[in-house]
Amino acid sequence: LAQAIFPQSILVQGTCRKSLVPKVVMCPGPGSQKVQVFDKLTLDLTSERNEYHFRTPFFSDFFMPMLKDPRDWPMIHLMLNIVTVMAPSVLLVYAVHIWECSLLTRSIVGCVHVLVLGVGFLERFMLMMHYSSHRSLFKNPKLNGILVWCFSPFMGVPAGMYHLQHVIMHHIENNHDMDTSATEEYQRDSPSAFVRYWFHFVFLVWFELPLYCLKSKRYEWMTTCVIGLGGYFGAIWFMATFVNFAATMWVFVVPYFIVMSALSFGNYSQHIFVDPDNNLSNYHLTYNCIDHFTNKTTFNDGYHVIHHANARLHWSELPDQFLKSLEKHRDMGSLTFRNIHFFEVGLMVMTGQLRKLAERHYVHLGTEESAPTVDEVEAKMRKWLQPVSPDAASKKKA
Repeated sequence: LAQAIFPQSILVQGTCRKSLVPKVVMCPGPGSQKVQVFDKLTLDLTSERNEYHFRTPFFSDFFMPMLKDPRDWPMIHLMLNIVTVMAPSVLLVYAVHIWECSLLTRSIVGCVHVLVLGVGFLERFMLMMHYSSHRSLFKNPKLNGILVWCFSPFMGVPAGMYHLQHVIMHHIENNHDMDTSATEEYQRDSPSAFVRYWFHFVFLVWFELPLYCLKSKRYEWMTTCVIGLGGYFGAIWFMATFVNFAATMWVFVVPYFIVMSALSFGNYSQHIFVDPDNNLSNYHLTYNCIDHFTNKTTFNDGYHVIHHANARLHWSELPDQFLKSLEKHRDMGSLTFRNIHFFEVGLMVMTGQLRKLAERHYVHLGTEESAPTVDEVEAKMRKWLQPVSPDAASKKKA
C-alpha cells in the first residue's frame, strides 16, 4: 500500500527506506509516516535570475551605474520592461476609448492591458518595490521614491502608500498590535475570516492607515499618507471626469482591486501560521518556502522568516542566510515548506488540505531520527491557525 501511495519510497520487508527526491522517511504503521528531511538547497542557489523578461542594452547600461548596490541589476531591467510594455499599453487603452472604437475593441484592449499587468509584471513589480523599500535602490536619494510614487499608481497601488503600510507599519508592529494588516485575530483556515481580512485590506486601508499614523504619533508619515492617497484619488477623479471614464477604470480602478486583493491574500497566506504560544517570535509568525521556481522571479521572496528576522538583509543573501541559520530554525521549531508557493499554501490551508501540505511539502530541518510524523506536523499547523487574543499574546521574542 505504501508503494502504491508513495511511489518515490521503497518499502522492503517491513523496514523503512528513504526516497532520494524528496528525502522522506516512510514507515508502514498507521500514523507513523514521517515528513521529508532537508538535505540541501538546489534551485535557489543557482545564479540565474528571472525577475525581468528582456534586456534593454542602451538604457540598462545608462542606469546601472546609478545603483547603490550592483546586485540589484535585475531591478533596472524590470523597471525598463515595465516602461517599455505598460506605457504604450496605457496610451492605447485611452486612445481606443477617446477615438470611440467599437465596444468589443475597447473591451479587448482593456482586458489585455490588465492581463499583461497581472500575469507579466504584478508579482515581479511588487517584490521589486518591496525590497527597494527596505534598502535604497539608487545612490541619488531623489530617485528612490520613483517606484512608490510614479510606478505604483499604474500597477494598482495608491501613490506613497506601500512604504508606510509595509515597512513602517507591518515590520515595526510585526503582524501584531497596531498592524492593521495583522492576521493574528483570525481563524486563518476560514474563508469567511479571509473575506473580513480582505475587506479591511482593500477598503478600510484608506482610513486605517492614517489612523495608525495618529495612534503611533507618526505625524510626518500621516501627512505623506494623506497627500499620497488624496493625490491618487484626485488623479483618478480628474482622468475619469475630464479625459475618459471607462479608460480610467481599466488603467487605474480595475488594477487597484485586483492588485490589492492579491496583496491581501499574499500577506494573509504568508502569515497564515502564527504560534499562539509565541506569536511575537519572527520564527513563529511566518514560514519559508524553499526551492520553488518563483524565488527566481520574486527576489527570493519565499524566505519570509529570514526576511522578518532581518528585513535589511539583501534579497540575494536570503538562501545563504537560511543555510547559516538552519540550527536556529530547527531549535525554534519554525515552519519550512519545499517546492510550493505561499499562495498555494494559503489555498491548501483554506481548502482543508493540511495533511497533504505536511506530506508533500513540509521539510524537517533536523536529522531523520528526529523527524516528526505527518500527524504531528498536521496537529502543529492546525494549532498555529488558531486566533491569537491580545490577552494571550506571548511576551517571548526571538
